[in-house]
Amino acid sequence: MRWLRTSRNALLAALAAALLVRALLPVAIQRYVNGVLDRDETYEGRIGDVDVALLRGAYEIEDVEIRKRDGKVPVPLFAAPRVDLSIEWRALLDGAVVGEIAIDRPQLNLVSGPTPARRQGGAGVDWRDTVEDLFPLRIDRLELRDGAVHFRAFHSEPEVDVYLQHVHLVAENLTNSRDVSDDRVARLALRAVPMNAGRLQARVALDPFAERPDFDFDGQVTGADLTQWNDFLRAYAGIDVERGGFSLYAELLARGDRFEGYLKPFLRDVDVLDVEEEVEEQGLLSSLWEGLVGVTQEVFENQPQDRLATRIPLSGTVEDPDVGFWATLANVVRNAFVEGIAPQLEGSVGER
Repeated sequence: MRWLRTSRNALLAALAAALLVRALLPVAIQRYVNGVLDRDETYEGRIGDVDVALLRGAYEIEDVEIRKRDGKVPVPLFAAPRVDLSIEWRALLDGAVVGEIAIDRPQLNLVSGPTPARRQGGAGVDWRDTVEDLFPLRIDRLELRDGAVHFRAFHSEPEVDVYLQHVHLVAENLTNSRDVSDDRVARLALRAVPMNAGRLQARVALDPFAERPDFDFDGQVTGADLTQWNDFLRAYAGIDVERGGFSLYAELLARGDRFEGYLKPFLRDVDVLDVEEEVEEQGLLSSLWEGLVGVTQEVFENQPQDRLATRIPLSGTVEDPDVGFWATLANVVRNAFVEGIAPQLEGSVGER
């Protein structure tokens, strides 16, 4: 009986200790994470509540926010209502101890400004070290769900806010290991909506540990509405669009020191200037510039399809890139007067 009572008391003490640790663990993790996010000199971070799921080998962080310290940028660099960091059980069954991160509704804000204090891009910080400190396992899979990426300029005229919404990104095999995949190639798949119309899709195969760029990219934007980008066009090109659509197809392959690929932009049914309304609103010189752009576009568009297009070849090295100007001009003329360029990926670059 004495042995049974001793065993029972020891079991109850162990259970009480486990419950106490479980109760205190979220608070300890919260303080630790806030400390990690607050140690950079340029950016500071804060999180809300933490939920620990011991059976899953995971913890969830709520209300993550990373801001520039000086307070001169009015939006956070990064914010998300929920981040889940967990062990990847499928890989664990194959003998690999790796982790995965899932982020719900993340928002990234890139800001242009007249001074460094009013610009924001996240450069100068090794965010990989931050992630490693938050989750010591090697991250093999990353998923972003229903996110948004904004480019903002608060000091331009007019102010600019162009964005991708409904961003969904899946990146797999980031550990670059045959323990968790059939090959050593990391693969990324991205889809999003540019502004409020159209569709963006992209795929990337890359070696994340290569000393020099090693990737195979193909992507396309279809059905974008140029009128939704007028603030950006007015601020940076001095024009605006009454109507028109935009599509883009691109492939790029980088190996070692060299890269090759192309861009194929398409403008459809574009009307750059409504003279009667805009001359009074914005002045003669601005309206003349818009008119010149509109006339040039009208001359070189493929008339049966009402589409302006070209193929821009890309090649060279990172230090010495080469954009084929004459080939681009020739392709504009070919599309307008000889044969329309096909609005699709060619499949002529890359192999992964």
